[in-house]
Amino acid sequence: MNVSKTKDRSLRIGARSSRLAIAQVNEVISAFDKYVPEIKLSMVPIKTEGDINKDVPLSEMNRGMFVREIEQALILKHIDIAVHSAKDIPPDSNPELQISAMLKRADARDVIVSKWNLPLDKIPDGATIGTSSPRRTAFINNHRPELIVKPIRGNVDTRLEKIGRGYDGIILAAAGLERLNMIDIVDQFIDTEIFIPDAGQGAIAIQTRIEDEHTSETVTHVNDADTFTCVTAERSFVKTFGGSCNTPHAAYAVITKQLIKITGLVCSNDGKRQYKDTIYGDIEFPEETGINLAKKLISIGALDIEGT
Repeated sequence: MNVSKTKDRSLRIGARSSRLAIAQVNEVISAFDKYVPEIKLSMVPIKTEGDINKDVPLSEMNRGMFVREIEQALILKHIDIAVHSAKDIPPDSNPELQISAMLKRADARDVIVSKWNLPLDKIPDGATIGTSSPRRTAFINNHRPELIVKPIRGNVDTRLEKIGRGYDGIILAAAGLERLNMIDIVDQFIDTEIFIPDAGQGAIAIQTRIEDEHTSETVTHVNDADTFTCVTAERSFVKTFGGSCNTPHAAYAVITKQLIKITGLVCSNDGKRQYKDTIYGDIEFPEETGINLAKKLISIGALDIEGT
């Protein structure tokens, strides 16, 4: 990299203003300090549709409700880069933007936190579990149909405060609690073989304008190649289905012996009808690998339950 071109250069980061979003921005700043210290970063907090319409159930909102306004600010050049939770970015990205880097993925698992400090299998029948995720709802309906699933909104702190106040427990992403230094409250980490994560869960994505080649190239210096490869495969899987936020999808990839191992799931909202499989693909072709897995599930009828 030509350091002279980047000396004393500053970049404006657009991100949500929640405590978790700020923690993610700080993680990006730390990565830049390590790999591109000559770049100075500043944060521009941006409210998104998902932040503003807090009373609207997530199931009634389109995927992208936590990134759309940030992407628009990037397109209008009010910011230079955008930082998101990778799972929040719709698989059909804005054609003017690209994901130029992803930081090393944190723990991709989902976790249970309850007032009894019990794992999911031990929570008493009839208990109310909070989640607004169709994927998590389907999982609970399938594994613990005796439990009641109730929608819940708010940031991590707000949701945790509701335990014991209308909710007996909630499901969260381990990565968020890890970044907030709250991992000690977890009652159970659910294995990814049992409960497949959302595509991109645990990863931080950095978006740039395609036309801004210099910034895009600069951002690649903080990229974690394995995370980028795996999440690209996962996003390709979801994109092939044309999946929305309202349809239970899941995809999780890892690198093993220089191959991509990806597991994908499509299921009904009640979790009773499931199409799930695992394939291996060439590490050089993550998009093709995700597409191949999606086509495999489609070939055995997965589209029949799309949106149900």
